[in-house]
This record gives sequence, C-alpha cells and structure tokens, in this order.
Amino acid sequence: MDVSVMRGESHLTVSVLMALPTTMVLFNMLPSAGFNALIYVLGGLMIGSLLPDVDASDSKIMYGSWKGIGLFGKYLFYKPMTWILRKHSEAIKDEHRGYLHSLFGCLLAALFFAIPIGIIFVLTAYVWLVPFELSLLIWYVWLGIPIGFLMHLVEDGFTKSGVRWFFPRGKAYSGHASTGKKSEYNLVTAFFVTFGLLTVVAYMVAASLMTLFAVLLLSVVLVGVLFAANRFISKI
Repeated sequence: MDVSVMRGESHLTVSVLMALPTTMVLFNMLPSAGFNALIYVLGGLMIGSLLPDVDASDSKIMYGSWKGIGLFGKYLFYKPMTWILRKHSEAIKDEHRGYLHSLFGCLLAALFFAIPIGIIFVLTAYVWLVPFELSLLIWYVWLGIPIGFLMHLVEDGFTKSGVRWFFPRGKAYSGHASTGKKSEYNLVTAFFVTFGLLTVVAYMVAASLMTLFAVLLLSVVLVGVLFAANRFISKI
C-alpha cells in the first residue's frame, strides 16, 4: 500500500472515535428504542469509513470479514460507475484516490447504496414479514454510510496524498501522516485522547439539543485543531 495513505484499521478507529461524543449525547437523549437505531447508524458508518477504498485492491475492505461488502462495492458500484463516467469525462480513471475520494464520490455512493438497502427493506417488511418498525432500522445503516464516507475523506486529508474534495477541480488538501509509520500511530493516538475526553464530557453533561449542538461543534473544532497540529503530531 502507498505509504502516503491511511490504513483501514486507522479509518475504522478514527471514524468511530469521531462519532462517539455525538453518539453518547444521542444515547442519553433518545428513549431506549433509539439505541438500536444508533447501533445501525454506527454499523453503516463503519462500512462508509472503508468504502472509498474499494478502488484499491489491497485495502482492508477487500479482505476478511469485510470482503463481501468490498467485492459488492467494487464490482457492482465502483467498476460499473467508473465505466459509465469515463464515457463522459477524461478526468475519470480507475485509480486509487480518484473521483471516489471526493464529495462527488460520496454522493454517488449514497445514491447507489439506497438501492440494495431498499431491496433489503422490501424483503424484510413485505416478504419475510418482519415487523415494520424493525424493518425500518436498515435505513439507519444507509444513513451511516455517507457519514462514514465523509469521515474517511477527512482522515485521508491528514495524509501526504491528501484529498481533492471537488474532484476533478481544485487542489488536494493534504497533511503529513504516512501509512504504517509512527506519524499515523501518533495521529490515531491524538484522536483517541481528544475525542475520548470529549466523549467523557458528553456523558457527564445533561443531554439536550444545546448539548448536542455543542458536541457537534466541538467535534469539528477538534478535527480542525488536530489538522493544524498535524505536522507537529507527525514528528513526535
């Protein structure tokens, strides 16, 4: 794997860490029935956090317990979509960190994965006759996919290759972390410490809409601070 990109394990870890403070507030705000919805959203978030890397054959989503999702995403989404898009734009190529690592790629993934999620919903609700409220939970997986996808892009922005958010236009915004190097481990540790502390605070403060807004805002600020300190973190 290119040393200028982030490993799948790091994507999973950092994405869950970034989601934990908000999840904690929602867990305290929502009734007990909302817990299942949060679990499904987190499941979708984890899928989304690996999904942009279906354009790389050596990525984590192409192996182990994630392989089924990886093969589905690569051969039923990425490959056909690339073939279609290449007929309309020379900028589209079958390469890692191409159009899939952009806001455009996130939109395409959200639209595409609504199809299999919808099929599963119809089967569970109307064929297998699973209670309707339980069948609806699958849509929370779909909700989590673009969230995790965007988190993946943010995380790749900390690496040397960076991300072209507005592909094919605009420059790549990049950082200083390298795959498998100390800089990546330092970065994951920094996310663990900062978002771990924010999660503890979110748990201790009374849950409310104001708390939710504050935690979301602080999460964004923390990502910005970590990005600004990325050069220093990478050299520790």
